[in-house]
Parts: sequence; structure tokens; C-alpha cells
Amino acid sequence: MKKQIVVPIDYSVISKGLIQLADEWAARMSAKLHFLHVNRPPEVSYYPGRFEQVDQRNDSKELQLLENYLAPLHIKSEFDISHEYGTPYFKIVELVESVGADLVIMAAHSHTMLGRLFMGSNTDYVVHHVHCPIYVYRQLKPDIAKIVLVPLDFSEANKMVAEKAVAWAERTESEVHFVHVMTPIDYSYYGAEASWGMGKAELDVTEDQGLEAMEKFLSPIQITVPEKRVILFGSTSYLRILEYQKEIRACMLMLAGHDHTVAGRIFLGSNTDYLLHHVDVPMYVYKS
Repeated sequence: MKKQIVVPIDYSVISKGLIQLADEWAARMSAKLHFLHVNRPPEVSYYPGRFEQVDQRNDSKELQLLENYLAPLHIKSEFDISHEYGTPYFKIVELVESVGADLVIMAAHSHTMLGRLFMGSNTDYVVHHVHCPIYVYRQLKPDIAKIVLVPLDFSEANKMVAEKAVAWAERTESEVHFVHVMTPIDYSYYGAEASWGMGKAELDVTEDQGLEAMEKFLSPIQITVPEKRVILFGSTSYLRILEYQKEIRACMLMLAGHDHTVAGRIFLGSNTDYLLHHVDVPMYVYKS
């Protein structure tokens, strides 16, 4: 059965790069693309002539604009287009569910506010509510390195992410860095003993144990690309992962979403959620 990829677009400059990337994904996956553009509903007033104008509107003009926008991009994959009026993130999720999408590819449209990087509301909502993997597209900076960063927590979902990361790195001639964050031992309870060198020895053992666990976890996966395995220490995993991503200038993060339902809404795990809002490179979030 042919796979389905949903691609929301908004005619922004970044959408052209997004569409070309989606075409490449579709070619690799033998998938069909579903391009969607959503407009907010027209404003309605109590002026009778305004009601008449609203009643006469239809999708034909919007679909023609969408066709004209896509035509110069010479998309090679099979695709269809659709236009909706309504709240964009609701319409995107509706399309994902109606076509049984295997993947969503959409732009982050982030902006800085009080020093923190936030995704656009549409992307943020869709990431939290769809049940399939999502690729959050961001334009890369010129000085970025060809490194795919894969944080591991040794869960079953991470095995699929690791396999996809290797396949991605193989296609793009990139290197993969597998990273696991461990909480350091608090030696304050041992008083002066930590200053005698005992703390460092115990910390080394802990790092060795982390590398052994990573070796055991990755052993069933055939890794055919250059790789590096790193144990980081920190009380907050997402901060250490973000620091490491900036340090090595990784071009992409790939990780599992670990979502769960709370009061009817799907939330990602805190690590994934934080990184989605703060990294400035693309992210692939695997959700099964």
C-alpha cells in the first residue's frame, strides 16, 4: 500500500525548500504527497453585501493559486492538493487522520521572544496531536556540520530512530552521534571523601556502564556510517543535548516522541518538547 505524506504549505519562502525536501522523501518512500493550504475563514459583518460576498466564495481560486505556486517546482512524485478555510492546525490534523498519513513534513516558523525560541502555533499543535512521525523543517545555517544527533534512552522506540538515523546519514554522507545523558552521582553526602579522588573514580565507572548499555542497545543495529558514542552528565537531559548539539553544530536531531494522553491531549515527553522549541536545526520525531 502506498505511503502518504502530508505537507502543509503557506507560500512563504521557506515553503519552497520544504516542498523540494518532501519530494525527495516521497521518492525514497514511494509515497504520495498531500499538499494543504489553509486560509482563515473570511471575516463576516452584519453588512448585507458582505454576507453576499462570503456566500459566493469557493475554493477554485485558491486551488488555482496553489497549482500556480507548485508548477515551477517540477515535483516528480505523485501528489494532490487541497485548500481549506478554518483553523490551520485543526485542518492539518484532520487531513493527517483522513489519509492515514505515515509522515508529516512541515516548517517550524519559529521566532524569538524574550530570548527563547518558540515554534509557530500550528507546528506546535500538530507535533503534539498527530500519531505518526513528523519532520520539523528549518533552514540550515552555512556553518552547520554533517552530523545527525540521536539522543538515546534505550527504549524500544529509540531502536527505530537509530535505524532511521543510520539510513539518513548513509544517504547524506553524514556522521551519527549517539548520545545518552546520565544524572551524575551527588557526592556531597560523602563530605571530604570526594576531594580524595574517590568521586572521580566512581564517575568513571558510571560512564563505562553507560557506554556498555549503549553498546548492548545498538548491537542489533547494522551501522554502516561513521559514528560516535557519547555519555553526557547533567541533571536535565534536554539542556545537555542542546548544549552538545550547538557544540558539534549537528545538522539534525532524530528522537522518539514518547507521547501520552493527558485530559484528552497528547503531550510529548519533556525532553522532546523542549528541544522542539529551542533547537535551530531540523528535527525528526518518531511516533508509533
